[in-house]
Amino acid sequence: MGETGKINTNFYRAFEEKYRGTRELIKSRLRVYLPFVEPLVGMYPDAKAVDLGCGRGEWLELLQESGFDAQGVDLDDGMLAACRERELNVQTGDAVAFLKGLPEASQAVVSGIHLAEHIPFPDLQVLVEEALRVLKPGGLLILETPNPENIVVGTATFYLDPTHQRPIPPPLLSFLPEYCGFKKVKILRLQEPAELSGGKAPTLIDVLKGVSPDYAVVAQKTVETEIPAATNPAFEAEYGITLESLVIRYDQQAESKAQQAESKAQQAETIAVQAESKAQQAETMAVQAESKAAEAQSHAHQINVQLNAVYSSHSWRITAPLRWCGHQARLVRRHGLAQSLKALGKKIVRPSRSFSFRCSGQEDHRNLPNVAGQSAASNLKIDQLTPRARRIYAELKAAIEYRKKVNR
Repeated sequence: MGETGKINTNFYRAFEEKYRGTRELIKSRLRVYLPFVEPLVGMYPDAKAVDLGCGRGEWLELLQESGFDAQGVDLDDGMLAACRERELNVQTGDAVAFLKGLPEASQAVVSGIHLAEHIPFPDLQVLVEEALRVLKPGGLLILETPNPENIVVGTATFYLDPTHQRPIPPPLLSFLPEYCGFKKVKILRLQEPAELSGGKAPTLIDVLKGVSPDYAVVAQKTVETEIPAATNPAFEAEYGITLESLVIRYDQQAESKAQQAESKAQQAETIAVQAESKAQQAETMAVQAESKAAEAQSHAHQINVQLNAVYSSHSWRITAPLRWCGHQARLVRRHGLAQSLKALGKKIVRPSRSFSFRCSGQEDHRNLPNVAGQSAASNLKIDQLTPRARRIYAELKAAIEYRKKVNR
């Protein structure tokens, strides 16, 4: 939309078709202005509206559907052809010159959708002044334009249209109707991505291109009636995403991620310290275990030395017969006298038989086990025993003699 100077009409209509969007899309976007303008139809049944730089006529259609007597003006006959195909009330002409020809207080709405960026600023100032003159009390001026707060729009896509003059920052465009005498001025930031409006965490690319790519200034002429009250809800609502708000959200998200990373790093450090502590504890336990093992080995060595000293002592050899007798007494108590004497007899007989075999040149292949205490018994000296041991020995000897007589 907008006045296009001397650009070839067919070129600019093709350009708009490719980059502006479909009629259905543009009409859906322009519905944002209906809460502002619809209350005027109730106050002015014959409400008239003029759309400057009407282009393909999407806003004209919405104005007519809302009950306005709407007409459009544009310099580009190629764009107006789309309006005439739909029998919309349009004419070829210059926006400022057209406004100057309208009677005072004759219009309820004056709009320029993507018009301001196509004309020099002095002409834009005249347009705003003339709009204030031709509007009825409570009437509305609507100017929509690309938003240079959007970094990609302000540095790249704005210049895609060869008929654009220069970007207009929102504070400048909103100040213009204030300066000219309008009572209310509202900035509407428009067409931002729905996911960002829904609270999506912004990425860096969102900061660069996620700010509302378009904005509008809606200005209302002074009036002392109920009309301003009917339009208050629309003026009080908030619209779009500013660059500042998006950067703040991005910074908060980055700070949150940094805090999470720091927290995870601290947790990892804590785990590492705990692991190091456990490793040190394990090392200490290993050293203690090694020390205890060395102590046990030393203790075992001391015991072994002591045992060797005992086994090599003169007293150990002297008491060998007594230990043997004590062992035999325990066998008697455990197995009975008869069984013990029988086992003792076998132990005494086997060595003599083995000796007979060896003396005769034969071998004893039965591989009889060595008798426990045999060497001690063979070296037995009665006079070395204690009285109690000699008594036990005499009893055992008598029992053996008795057994031999019984077995004859």
